[in-house]
Amino acid sequence: MRVLVTGAGGFLGRQLSIHLAAQGFSVLATWRRTEPRFAVPAPTLLRVDLAEATELPKGIDAVVHAAATSAWAGISADAMARDNVEATRRLVGLAANSGARLFVFCSSVSVYGDVTVAEVDEATSAADPDVYGMSKRIGEALLADAAPRLCGLALRLPAVIGPGADRNFLAMSVRRLRKGQEAPIFNPEAPFNNAVHCADLGVLIGGVLRRGWQGFDTLVLGAAGRTTIRAAVERLRARLHSTAPIVVRPAHKGAFLLRCDRAIQRYGYAPQEISAMLDRYAGEAGDCE
Repeated sequence: MRVLVTGAGGFLGRQLSIHLAAQGFSVLATWRRTEPRFAVPAPTLLRVDLAEATELPKGIDAVVHAAATSAWAGISADAMARDNVEATRRLVGLAANSGARLFVFCSSVSVYGDVTVAEVDEATSAADPDVYGMSKRIGEALLADAAPRLCGLALRLPAVIGPGADRNFLAMSVRRLRKGQEAPIFNPEAPFNNAVHCADLGVLIGGVLRRGWQGFDTLVLGAAGRTTIRAAVERLRARLHSTAPIVVRPAHKGAFLLRCDRAIQRYGYAPQEISAMLDRYAGEAGDCE
């Protein structure tokens, strides 16, 4: 199967390209600004601005869309609309018209906005999502509209961790702990399983691409088991042999657990237990491969 993976210049797209290539898929990986470097087996690379794309390479069977611009300092709403909404609109249309059969969309739990329930699953209602969350929700709607001609699967992701992870709570905590800087936390005693390891995600995506599915579906993904937010960062600190302080800050939003029963039962998702996942990430944090 020939698979187009977008966003290989960033953490998630690069890691998914590596994992799918290792599983035997023929991977064509796109990048825009930062050309990725790969060990063997390496995917074929294609430089493209997805918001301006006019065609897909010939013979693409499936698309794994990981490219996105996330909310960050200096990132405008216009940039997220262009890179997340327009790029996804073009890519979904091109995939449907080119004969690709399957489309996996890396969405986000940010689509839920202000969560006021203790546990989140696919049926949880959204409430006032930010621009990034809205851009992901629109991407899901665009993919749903393309079914059944193009079978779509939207993966609502929390923090994705693994070698080279960036721009999420756990990655920033690791970075600060390694530098000896204080690590701020919020809702310290709240239950926590809001993480996915890129290796587990790669196995899930590889499995669903081989088996296929019908129509459009949405999955919430998280870790197995639970810990607390305080215990998660303390565990990272211990594994990193850091003495940096952990500082509790006032919380402006509530915390919640992720229920991934649907992904486990219907799609064979097999997440690591959260404590084991954190241990693994602490051991590989800072790696570039």
